Amino acid sequence: MQDKIALTIAELVSEQVKQGLKNHVAILEDSVLNAVRSRAVTPSPHVIDTQLVQIQQALAKGQIDVAFQQALSASDLSLVVYVCEKVNPQEVFGLDKCILPQHVTLSLIQQLSADLTRNTELKYMYLQEALLNLSTSHPLTKDHIPAILKELLKQLNNFIMSNSTHKCARNMRMLQMITQSLLKS
Repeated sequence: MQDKIALTIAELVSEQVKQGLKNHVAILEDSVLNAVRSRAVTPSPHVIDTQLVQIQQALAKGQIDVAFQQALSASDLSLVVYVCEKVNPQEVFGLDKCILPQHVTLSLIQQLSADLTRNTELKYMYLQEALLNLSTSHPLTKDHIPAILKELLKQLNNFIMSNSTHKCARNMRMLQMITQSLLKS
């Protein structure tokens, strides 16, 4: 009798879970279709939530490079900053080798430089390490480096001019010099 009740309960729970998953999948599919139809530039909240969950899972598995790639491909600076906050730059840019491919490092530089007024210290730490680990002769990225570094230089100049008393202004000047040096090489 107890086995029969347990089996019935298990079947009911299983059906409820299946139905819940089907509903969730349908909602996600509708969100994606609506975003595609509207050609929205900003991802819908459901998409961002899904991306955040995927990033969190990658970080939990120790897949730092995957987490960065997912955050950068989302084109959402808040996701990139989230990963940066969760990962020590030394884990990414170790003494021996950078765990990020060159194109990902270049994308990180590009996205972090978009707004230097928020999370300034964090962005400084990552930009410094990324610049020091950037290979200007890498075949896949060498054509894109000048444009991205010129934009970074512009953003650094704007930050320094507008925030000359900021505690990171001196550090940003150092990044400016590193960037200028990379542009000349």
